[in-house]
Amino acid sequence: MWKQTEILDETVEPQDGEGWLVNEQQELVCEFSADESSSLGLWVTIRTFRWRKPDYPIPQARRRMLRDSAIVEWKTMQSAGWRRCSPPVR
Repeated sequence: MWKQTEILDETVEPQDGEGWLVNEQQELVCEFSADESSSLGLWVTIRTFRWRKPDYPIPQARRRMLRDSAIVEWKTMQSAGWRRCSPPVR
């Protein structure tokens, strides 16, 4: 079940490459989480989940990208209607 536990400023970028976005129309949730760094730079893992109330999120996809690309992806998703949210409560 999804539970909003705090009010988040949607204009703020995720701290340390971590944060959650939800798109209720598409019934999807995305987790951005910091991954290990390499000689190429800092990496972020983006995991997408199918989410329908009252069920738990179901994993759909996982991808890694450089932090700079992940920031662009975060902003693009927000401009497409995704909104910042808290992680799902299990």
